[in-house]
Order: sequence, then structure tokens, then C-alpha cells
Amino acid sequence: MIKLSIVITTYNRANLLEQLLNDISAQYLALAPEEQSIELIIVDNNSSDDTKALIYRFIEANTLSIKYIFEAVPGIAAARNTAVDKAQGNLIAFLHDDVSLDEDWLTEAYRLALNCLQHEIGVYGGRSIPLWEETLPDWLDLEPPYGIEQEIFRGHSYGDEERFYPFDTEFGKAQYPAGVNVFIRKEIFINCGAFRTDLGPSAAGGLGSHEDYEFFDYLAAINIPMLYVPQCIVFHPIKPDQLEEHYIKTQYFKTGRSLYWIAHTDRLKRSAPDLFQINSGERFFYPQFTRMKILGIPMYLHLKIFYVICELLYVLLLFDKRKLHYVTFKLCKVLGEMNAAVLLVERDKNRKFSFKDRIVSKQVSEI
Repeated sequence: MIKLSIVITTYNRANLLEQLLNDISAQYLALAPEEQSIELIIVDNNSSDDTKALIYRFIEANTLSIKYIFEAVPGIAAARNTAVDKAQGNLIAFLHDDVSLDEDWLTEAYRLALNCLQHEIGVYGGRSIPLWEETLPDWLDLEPPYGIEQEIFRGHSYGDEERFYPFDTEFGKAQYPAGVNVFIRKEIFINCGAFRTDLGPSAAGGLGSHEDYEFFDYLAAINIPMLYVPQCIVFHPIKPDQLEEHYIKTQYFKTGRSLYWIAHTDRLKRSAPDLFQINSGERFFYPQFTRMKILGIPMYLHLKIFYVICELLYVLLLFDKRKLHYVTFKLCKVLGEMNAAVLLVERDKNRKFSFKDRIVSKQVSEI
């Protein structure tokens, strides 16, 4: 019986995928025979490079149970959902195709799979450590309070102690696990649903990130326990172009856009938080009338952009270079929120009338 299903979704990264497959193969061979109740599921998300040939060569050279699946629908969420349908393990490990594994990753992952049914834990968040391919530029700050959030570089490293999400550390707040290295019990998908396919890289919905955040936010809302497991470590390569300001600005913009979209398209039909992403200490500056909408867009978003621009001008006057980048990235995030608000207006304009939507909005139970 399969205990652990390892899922890798990939798109045009044959050169990076090969390293990850070699890591898995080497660690699998080092396991005792009774620990080899493992399957590997590789989903080719319509690659046009050498991915398919590489996978078939890997299958022929290994005794590990391997499933190759072709998924034409673009997006990591669609590809992962396809893999979940085929997975037989009690625990499903999801990995990005460009990571490399710590030498004990598979041993620790199998230990989680072996014991997961004995604990009321639905999700285990592994650790992800950025692997810098180039010296960090002088302007790039990673330290609180003005440092770049580690999630921008697919980092998820919050110390060496197991803890339930969410929790605070000196490295920042760990709200939910990260999709780069995460373990989810199969029954979660059976009983709770799948990843949303309008989110995530290359998604058909156009929202290029946070399909994992949305899923874990949903699971948290229905009280599914999630545990940080720092012993399951992967290393995520950071290319030189990912250290450029343009790349980081784009990531903050996508983050703001995706989080606003998620909050206003909640799968549980919860209302979006009042004054979205505005701290309690700052709400005094947003009078009640700013909740009103102009052409469908809340007035407080316009005011929020105005305040951040004022903060940016103030920092420029002080010649505070450390804070300058922090506020610039903050502005990009707010612009992403505004973009999502515009997209929501466009979606509502084009939406066809639905009695089901009316029933849900009035909180009337369907019979």
C-alpha cells in the first residue's frame, strides 16, 4: 500500500527537473525496503522542451513507482488537482520543479506519511531556504522591519521548532504553509475540495500567484490543523534576474492583486474584511465614507495609494535608502490591490444572472 505520493508539476524546466529527480532517486535507493511505499507523480503541464523525453528516461532507469501525466490546462493548480486524482498515498507531498532536496528530505517525508493518520493534522508545511546564485546587491534588505518578505523569494524558513500555524517568530509571521514544499493528507482533498484554478502561475484566470495561500486560508477557516515541520527542507534557487528591482516590484504587485482577489471571491462566501489590508492602528485615517464605492472601487483604496505616495515623498526627502525600497514595494502591492478591484468590476459587468448567486447572497439554504 502506498504511504507517500510525491507530486511534481513542471513546465519547460527539463534542466532543473533532472536535478530534482536525481535527488529523489538517490534518496529512495537509500531507504530500507519497508520504507519504499512511495510513488512519484510527474505532471507535464504542456511543456515544449525535452521534459517528456527526460521523464521517460528517468522511468526506465528507476525502480521507483512513477506516473507520468500530461495536463494541457495551464496552471500549477490545475496540474496539482490532476495529480491528486491519481495519487494513492495517505499523504501527498507537493514540490516545485526547480528545488533541490536536503539529504534527509525523503526520510522525513516518509516518517510524516507513516504517522499522519495517527494525528489530527491536515497539512504539514516544510521548510524552504533560498539558494542565492549570486551575491546579494547592497540595496537588498532581508532584515525586519523594512526587509523584503521571504515569500517573494519562495522562502519559508521560520526556525527549527515544530509549531502550529499561524505563529510569530524573529523571522516574521508564518501565516500558512508554502506550496513550494508542503504535505497534505489525501482525505483533505476528498472532503474539502481542490485548489482554485483561477490562481497560481500560468493560471487560466490570470491571477499569477497564491493558489496555495487561498487553499490554506480556506482550510484554516474550517479549522483544519496545519503544522510547520522544519526538518523537511528544500533549497530554492534564486537567479540573478530575480534580484533586480523590477522582478521584486512585480512580485509585490502580484501579491497585492491576488490577496485582494482572494478576499473578494471567497469560496465560503465570507464577506471581504473591512478596509482590506489596513492595520488597526491606521484605520483612524480612513473615515466611514471611504467604504463607499466609485464606479465599483472602494474610495479607501484611492486614499490608501495617496497615503503611500506621501510616505514615499517623505522618505525621499530624508534620503532614507533602506526605507525607500520598502515603501516602493508597499506601493506596488497597493497598486496590485487596485488592479484586482478593477478586475472584479469587469467580472461583475460580464457576469450572467444566476438564481444560485441570489440564493447564496441572501443566505437561503438550497433544498
